[in-house]
Amino acid sequence: MKRIHLLVAFVALIIVSSCATTGKLRTYNKIGLSKVQAGMSEDEVLALTNKITKSTTEFGQLYNNPYNKTLTTLKNGDVISTLWFYTDKISADGQINMNELTPITFENNQVVGIGWKSYLDFCDVKDITPEDYRGVPSIDKKK
Repeated sequence: MKRIHLLVAFVALIIVSSCATTGKLRTYNKIGLSKVQAGMSEDEVLALTNKITKSTTEFGQLYNNPYNKTLTTLKNGDVISTLWFYTDKISADGQINMNELTPITFENNQVVGIGWKSYLDFCDVKDITPEDYRGVPSIDKKK
């Protein structure tokens, strides 16, 4: 019986230690996304984030990486997708809010924008309604 308990504890330790904490996830994402360039494919961007697909938080919650993906098809058939990566911890409320994410925008599977200003400008140019999320960083569009 003691061996079973030790085995269960060992397996649990391996599972827990194999998951990246959100702090590590934010760091991996920031480093990876700093290498993103216009024209890259979605697969190339995902490869830059060390292919971390799941992460646990200090609150024990499990999150996907990228955190979210949104898709829009334009009237001309072009597909717009946005990958949302967790990069910033604004508040320790146990939630990941939109202002803690960095968007990478793709048109027909090629990067066309990195970050909030680029995302909002792209939506404006393409006449797309940006995702209706609370916590979107305020962007001074006059800059």
